Amino acid sequence: MNNFYCKVFATLLAIGALGTAHAKVWRVNNNAGVNANFSTLASAVANAYVSNGDTLYVEGSATNYDGINLSKRLVIIGAGYSLAGAGANAGLQANPNPSVTSSIYIDSLASGSTFVGLTLTAYLNSNVDNLTFVRCSLSLQPFTVIPNSYAISNLIVKQCKAYIALNSFKLENPQVTNCIFVSSQAQLGNTINGLFRNNTLVSSGGTLNNCYASNNIFSSSTLTFTNCLVKYNISTHNNLPDPVANNNKVNQNGALFFVGGASADAQYQLGAASPALAAGEPINGITPDAGAFGTADPYRLSGIPPIPTIYSFTVPASVPATATSMTITFSTRSNN
Repeated sequence: MNNFYCKVFATLLAIGALGTAHAKVWRVNNNAGVNANFSTLASAVANAYVSNGDTLYVEGSATNYDGINLSKRLVIIGAGYSLAGAGANAGLQANPNPSVTSSIYIDSLASGSTFVGLTLTAYLNSNVDNLTFVRCSLSLQPFTVIPNSYAISNLIVKQCKAYIALNSFKLENPQVTNCIFVSSQAQLGNTINGLFRNNTLVSSGGTLNNCYASNNIFSSSTLTFTNCLVKYNISTHNNLPDPVANNNKVNQNGALFFVGGASADAQYQLGAASPALAAGEPINGITPDAGAFGTADPYRLSGIPPIPTIYSFTVPASVPATATSMTITFSTRSNN
């Protein structure tokens, strides 16, 4: 990514951040020759001028970013994932590099933080509340085993390609919606008042306790529901409780579920004959599709963050030494 592109990108970030006048926006970029505020996440988080409520934009890079111990309430936004190479969705960003971080350890002082468009493994510590993960390629695990006297409250995971292993946590009011689990677990086995809705589990197991589970697609025989209300779901096996009374569809033909293809996530969009079409729980007279791409706020391909991005960028291959100007062309989209 050349420096001129970065300047244009920074201008778009500033436009996107106008609604948060009291919080500061900082650029993190580890590409050589780019003049960002910080080149590492650790230096950004440790800086005294980076305060609670600020935003870090972690720009796409061919090199992974460092891991951090997070003890500030921040918004950390990346460029998305699966933008180039095998399983990619081409044409979503002019810079096809993702924002990949090493492990992030989240302390209670970071309660209220938000993570968007990142590839990360997040480890939760005790008493960390009000965390939000949106459009991430996410592995979510415990940093320490949390006794039942401690609770993790108001965790939100939405529109993520996810692995969640939180059976050892006491979770209050977690919400997991419009996520894709591919050969990975959804473990919410110690939950109070959970919501698990419009997720797609492909060859993935699930352990849900005290959850409202609806509009999900289950392509696995390994499911455990305890004290759950399970409605309007679809499964390839006969493993959903009260299928007739609760409008669950069991023993469905999994070969009809999805469109398929090479994309790591687009292949799980619903096929033309999918039994998940218009199979969700009706809300206000509208019957949504089941699975991650259902409802009015569906899974977004490659975790593209909801900020202005450049998806096409053209500059001249060369400019005459006598030229006083040059023509560039770029296209943007909002990604809301």
